[in-house]
Amino acid sequence: MSNAVAGPEAVEAVKGDVVFIGNAAELDGLRDLIIGLGYGHAVAAEGELHCAVVDDDVLDGICTAAQAALLVRIRSLGIPVLTVDDARNQFRIATELVSPT
Repeated sequence: MSNAVAGPEAVEAVKGDVVFIGNAAELDGLRDLIIGLGYGHAVAAEGELHCAVVDDDVLDGICTAAQAALLVRIRSLGIPVLTVDDARNQFRIATELVSPT
């Protein structure tokens, strides 16, 4: 068994895309953070998806029919659905793990 650390190219291959559903301004800053960590940005439930980040309005059903349909599709595929706060916490931890101290 090897204890070698994978290079950035190997880590990049593991990361998938993130779907953002909603219109909250909070999604914009979070999108920048997540893309900065090397994840892609998807607008549909296609490809290698890591998760979906959904604002509270969409979760409460205050959304367009297209947003609701996308959320249903994401859930049917078993892709994790994160609230904005959950995603902020999850990806902030990832940022701390890769940032030099």
